[in-house]
Amino acid sequence: MMNEIDDKTVVKATQGDKNAFRLIVLHYAQAVNRLAYRYTADASHAEDIAQETFIKAFQAIGRYQSKAKFSTWLLRITTNTSIDYLRKANRQLAHSLDQECPQLELAEDGIDTVDQLDLNQRLMRAMSDLSDVERLAITMKHHQGYSIEETAQELKIKSNACKQTIFRAVRKLRKQLKVEVSA
Repeated sequence: MMNEIDDKTVVKATQGDKNAFRLIVLHYAQAVNRLAYRYTADASHAEDIAQETFIKAFQAIGRYQSKAKFSTWLLRITTNTSIDYLRKANRQLAHSLDQECPQLELAEDGIDTVDQLDLNQRLMRAMSDLSDVERLAITMKHHQGYSIEETAQELKIKSNACKQTIFRAVRKLRKQLKVEVSA
């Protein structure tokens, strides 16, 4: 679970305090970049999305309503920016893995750090082999907790197509990870 930045900083930022917004960027930069990376499986694309996210957040900060957690609002902007970025790109994404920053928090009892890093790398490699739509759908459904209907709506596809896309993605991931485990 992510630590929220204090409410005073958010209020100052909504009132136009650039230093307060700078603190917000510093506080949430890693979380925004990590989420963008989950959508793209590419470190340079994730950095571009993170930068774009903070630009959009800065431009919209005056519309933030404190009913929702600030992190929820910011990560929603990140999700929308990631989807827009991949739609515009409409090309095969690079298959690079950022070994400096493990992207999945799989802290399971009984799994040591080396095994966890290896599992993260294999999973990210398998994710990078999915199509853009499959990667977006599975990330939204299983990481972000979106419903099938919400995922379908965001991806502008029908619910049944979304279910099939997620099913196909899971099947590909299982097959890829099974091959890697047996190798």
